[in-house]
Amino acid sequence: MRARHLRLAVAFAAALAATACQNAPPVQKLPPITFTDRQPFRLDVAELEILSDYQPPGRLPNIEHLMPVSPGAAIERWAQDRLRPMGQRDSGSARVVIRDARVVEVPLRTDTSLSGAFKKEQELRYDATLQVAVEILDARHMTVADVVATAQRSRTVPEGLTVNERERIQYEITDGLARDIDRQMEQLIRNYLGRWLIR
Repeated sequence: MRARHLRLAVAFAAALAATACQNAPPVQKLPPITFTDRQPFRLDVAELEILSDYQPPGRLPNIEHLMPVSPGAAIERWAQDRLRPMGQRDSGSARVVIRDARVVEVPLRTDTSLSGAFKKEQELRYDATLQVAVEILDARHMTVADVVATAQRSRTVPEGLTVNERERIQYEITDGLARDIDRQMEQLIRNYLGRWLIR
């Protein structure tokens, strides 16, 4: 009798799991954030190095480790797509340093009264900062020039979003930050690192 009950319980649990899987929204496939549509900077350096001075805490209120694409990962891709070392072996190097790449989740005050149950309010705000430096180093590995770009984004999130909707917002924040950095670097590199550009 006990074995029969156990089989029924297992069958019931399996049916519940199957139903949950059927009702779960499909996992969305977000496109990679790339910069291959932009003309890369051909630099008169021998190599490119990408470093991060920012260490994600890995816990709330920081959420960059939970995002579909973190700001730091987007900048790594930016550096690979936009900066091309084309110089000789002893012509020094370029270094991209991610100085800040944080995204913080800030809870917002909502109406907890009975009337609040009939309102759709903004429950969270994402505050994001991305700061990136591009440095030129000589053959002795000494910094001889550098430029720094900083981008900030803030966006509120309404109540009741699905996981896919929330991840889409986080993706858009990262994409916006990275493209802000790209626009700034376009001017900064041409204006201040032009000596190292191969035309």
